[in-house]
Formats: sequence, C-alpha cells, structure tokens
Amino acid sequence: MIKSVLFDLDGIIVDSEPLHFEAHQKALRQFGVNITIQDYMEFGVAKGDANLFEKVSKKYGVELNKEKVSKSKKKLYKEIFCEKAVPREGVLDLIKNFSERYALAITSSGAGDIIDFVIDKFSLGNKFKAIISGDDVKKVKPHPDIYEKALGLLELGSTDCIAVEDSESGLLAAKGAGIKCIVVPCDFTKEQNFSIADYIFEGFEEITSEFVDSL
Repeated sequence: MIKSVLFDLDGIIVDSEPLHFEAHQKALRQFGVNITIQDYMEFGVAKGDANLFEKVSKKYGVELNKEKVSKSKKKLYKEIFCEKAVPREGVLDLIKNFSERYALAITSSGAGDIIDFVIDKFSLGNKFKAIISGDDVKKVKPHPDIYEKALGLLELGSTDCIAVEDSESGLLAAKGAGIKCIVVPCDFTKEQNFSIADYIFEGFEEITSEFVDSL
C-alpha cells in the first residue's frame, strides 16, 4: 500500500526547465560561455547546477568561478521566475488533494533556497512532510541518494512510496532506490529514455488516488 508520493520539482510542479535554461544562459554569458539548449538538456536537466557548470567548463575550456556563476544564476532565475513561471496543468490540485491522503515529499536536485522560493510562490509550504534538495546529499540524480534520504526522513520503505518524475535522470534515481516511478514528461524531456518507468502519463489528471491506492 502506497503511503507517500514523492514529487520532483523542476518540470513536475512548475514548468521551469525553460526558465532555468534562460537563467543559466544569461549567467554563463557573463563569464564568457555561450551554452546551447543541447548543453542544458545534456548536462543540466535534473542533474543540478554544479554538474552543468563542471561539464560546460570542460567542454568550452573556460575556468569558471562556480560560486559567482551560481549566485548570478540564482538571482536571474528568481527574476525570470517571477515574470514567467506557471505550474504544470493540474499539479497544484493534485498536490493539495494528495496531501490529505498521503505523506508528500519534494525530491529535487535543485538548490534548497530555490525550492523554498518556488514553494512560497505557489503557497505549498504546508503540503510536504519532507523536502530534500541537492544541498542535502553528496550525489544528486541520477544517483539514488535524494530518494534514499527521503525514505529515511519519512521512515518508510521503498515499497511504501511512489515517485513522480519528468526526466530520465530522475527516473534512474527513483528506481535506484527501489521506488516505483510515474513519469510525466515535459517538453524538455519527452524524447528521453523512459523504458524502465513503471508508468508513463501525459498529464496529472491520470494520477488519481484510486490509481495510487491500487498499487
């Protein structure tokens, strides 16, 4: 019986991958690096900012001050987010309804302060029993550390939970922790390999309490 639903943030709760790309592109341009959309999709989606900075630094042969780039990116992201961010259709209602039936958690490779910013923006602060960010673990997705951390905080076993992800990296992380995973791809991830997903849905209206209770 499922007791907890674990939500990724970027690409699941908010359609934020285009916003992250824009912020990264603008921030890195200040340091002489012009990343492409392909760079971001390969190195950035669901893998955390640190991974992106490391990989583009190697690719373009530029020594980056990761702390300065990160600070600039976060500032730009918040500005862009306030102007352009929208939740994915149906996800806020899903979270509000599910919070009354299951223990919910956020399991994201993103920075903790950005996660807090998004949660405040959409007034979701009281909906989650646990929030795990990339700051809380040594290895972010596709490694399973974030999901293993969630299981510990919730005091649940892997079969008590199901994850909701939009990316191959997130899927691999959940499955690596022994957790079943629903994938709801976004535009940035729809061409990725989801062959090991337990379920692939086009929209959040397909994730009902009746479905979860049947697992």
